[in-house]
This record gives sequence, C-alpha cells and structure tokens, in this order.
Amino acid sequence: MGLKDLGGLLTHKGLLSDRPTGKWLQIGVCVTGSSGFLLLGYDQGVMSGIITEPIFLQTFPQMEPKNKEGAIQALVVAIYEIGCLIGAIGIIAFGDKLGRRRSILLGSTIMIIGAAIQTSSFGLAQIIVGRIVTGVGNGMNTSTIPVYQSEIAPPKIRGFLVLFEGALITLGIVISYWLNYGFWFVTQYGSFQWRFPIAFQVVFAVILMIGHGKNEEASEIMARLEDLPIDSAQIQSDIKEIQEINAQESSKLTWRELVTNKTRGMNGWRFSAGCLSQAFQQIGGINLVTYYATTVFESSLGFSPTLSRFMTGWLGTEYLLAAVLALFVVDRLGRRKLMMWGAAGMAASTAATVFIFVYDTFFALGWLGITWLYPAEVTPIRIRTEANGFSTCSNWIFNYAVVQLAPIMINSIAWKTSDIEAPPAVTSEEGERSDTEMKIDDAGTEKREDI
Repeated sequence: MGLKDLGGLLTHKGLLSDRPTGKWLQIGVCVTGSSGFLLLGYDQGVMSGIITEPIFLQTFPQMEPKNKEGAIQALVVAIYEIGCLIGAIGIIAFGDKLGRRRSILLGSTIMIIGAAIQTSSFGLAQIIVGRIVTGVGNGMNTSTIPVYQSEIAPPKIRGFLVLFEGALITLGIVISYWLNYGFWFVTQYGSFQWRFPIAFQVVFAVILMIGHGKNEEASEIMARLEDLPIDSAQIQSDIKEIQEINAQESSKLTWRELVTNKTRGMNGWRFSAGCLSQAFQQIGGINLVTYYATTVFESSLGFSPTLSRFMTGWLGTEYLLAAVLALFVVDRLGRRKLMMWGAAGMAASTAATVFIFVYDTFFALGWLGITWLYPAEVTPIRIRTEANGFSTCSNWIFNYAVVQLAPIMINSIAWKTSDIEAPPAVTSEEGERSDTEMKIDDAGTEKREDI
C-alpha cells in the first residue's frame, strides 16, 4: 500500500464518502477494527508510569516495589493477562455463535466496566478485580479482530492493514506513556494523577463500539465490500459458499481435526504455527519493557523519576516509528523474513540494557503485528475461530509469565534479567526458519482456499 492509496482515503470516493464501497469500505472496516488494538496498547503502557507514582503507592502501599520483592506489584499488573486469557477462551467457546461484530461490542462494553472499577479503586482487591474484568474484554477483542480483518482485507494489502493493528498498539503505548509523563506534574489534585490515565481508556472503547454498532444484512455488506450489485453473480456465489461452510460447521469440530495433520489443510501445522508465534512473541521479553520501562530506567539505571518518564515517552515514540516502517515492507519482504530478522536483532540487542531502544525497534519490525496476522491467515475457515483463540491464549499465558516474573527478577538480578530474554529470541528465529517446511505462501493469497 503506497502513499497514493493513503491519500485516496480522504477523497470523496474514499472514507469521506457518505457510503463508501469496495476497497475503501474494506479499509475503513479494518481501520475501525484496529482501534481495539489501540486500546490494547494503551492498557499495556498505562501502568508503566503509574506503579511508581508516590500518590498511587499511598493508596496501594502493598505495591511498593520492595514489598515481597515486587511480587504483589507483579500480581496486580500481570493479573490483567489472566483476564485476557479468560476472554480468549470465551471466544473459543462462543465466538462463532456471537459473530465478529457482537463479540467486539461485548468485549468493549466489558472493558468499560473494568476501567470504571479500576478508576474508582481504593483497595487492592478492587483494582485486581477491575484489571481482570478489563482483561476479559480485551481478550475477546484481540481474539476476534485479527480474524475479522483477515476475512475482509483485500489480499494485496492484507499484510499492511493487519499490521496496522501492531502500529496502533504502539500508538496506544505512546499515548499512555506521554499522558503519564504529563500527569507526573499534576500532584495538586491527589489521586486524580493516576485515576484519569486509567479512566482515559474508556474513550478508545467507545470509539470501537461506535465503529461496530451499525447492523446491516450480510448480503448488503458483502455487496458494498465488493462494490457490486447485491444480485450480481459473484455476490450470490459468495453467499452460497458461506451457506455451505455454515452447513459444514454445524458438525462439531473435533480436537483431532484441530491439532493433527490428518486433514487436507494440514491443520496441526497451522495450529502450531499460530500458537508458537504468539508464545515466542512474549517470551522474548517485550512486555518486560512495555510494562516496566519506567521502573527499569528508574531502579536499574538510576534515572530520576521525571527523566525516567521522559525517556519512557521517547522509547514509545521510537517503537511507534519502527512499527510504521513495518507496514510498508511486510507485503514486499514477507512474514517469515521480517520475523527472522526481528528475532535475530532482538537476541543481539538484549546483550546490553543500553540497547533497549534497538530491541524495541526490531520487535516492532518483526514480531509486533505479524504474530496477530499469522494465525488468522494460515488457518482454514472451519478452524479459524478456535485456532486463533488458542493462539491468543498462548500469547496471554506467556505474557502473564513475563509480566509476573519481571519485577521479581529486576529486584533480584537487576540487569541480568535481559540475559534471560536472548535465548528465546534465538529459538524463535530458528522456529520461523523451520516454518518454510509448511509451504505457506508469504503473501497469504495464492494458497489460501477460503480468502
């Protein structure tokens, strides 16, 4: 997707049209859906600056970093991932029955409820419950949106549009980092210093709900997506194909069909590729940086609280720029090459803490968005909801492990924590190299039978 296409978005035939159709409608739906990942990024980044604020720690003294070697602080931060895991499991069970749009609306509503509970918290138990509830909604959204977009996005720019999710994750992180930096100076209003940044996520949830609130007939939506009359041969053929797929899906999906290769689509390989890509995204340690960047700068590097938040803001900004670069190269270089280069750079960068900016750059280029695209893109439609749900579960399980252990490791072994991240990054590079045996087309178009 080039600059000419981006400019076309704002023409009277593009997204500014009263009723966009064809490619512009496809892009509009994908961009709107991606706002869920803006919310994910904001949620991941907002706690980074808050957990070291003195006013926050006055309300939650149990979260002092030195209290039980940071274990309680880690629990409160990481419990969000357990909520996300629950939400992803919910989509595995009920995603097809709810449908993509309703799943996103329900997930966003749950996130708003969770944000309200967190914002009004005065005790440890309340903020833990709030983070779990928020996580449930986010887990539902992150399990649904990549599938939704991979099914709608035009094949030639599918990589660009789905990696747009990754860029919006970093944009959400940047917004949270700089908002935390600004509110670091707002001490005259007491707990408003940390309550407002937590409450601000509601704005993104409302945007996501508005974007998916319109209900139209499936046939009308398909006609507008393809920019064809509703009675055209192609639309009627597509509707018939969907009806046939739905009829096939009325038979219960078995574990054997999901995890073995005794099917025409080699489901076992595809299922494993999705789950492992999400797992390796996390065990490389990226969320040690995302959640605890301010803590690392302040506690491990000895920066002042103000400078730590300032550096964290610029770290997020650099992260965003690298993610934007990935948008323009993913469809040219392919998924595996970016993931292999990213893993190699991440492994090398963890050799020294001063390379934390370099580490973020390679992660954003190779692993940030692609692992959300990969599972939805390589799985056939019959198992796509379940396979993508399980891959998202693997992300949240390992995400939880990293975020839960990070403060304890920082307190116990300080800078040596980064040494633990390098081997998984090297392993993930080898794993992606071996994926060539699966013969999955890099462009994600020629060998997909269902998109």
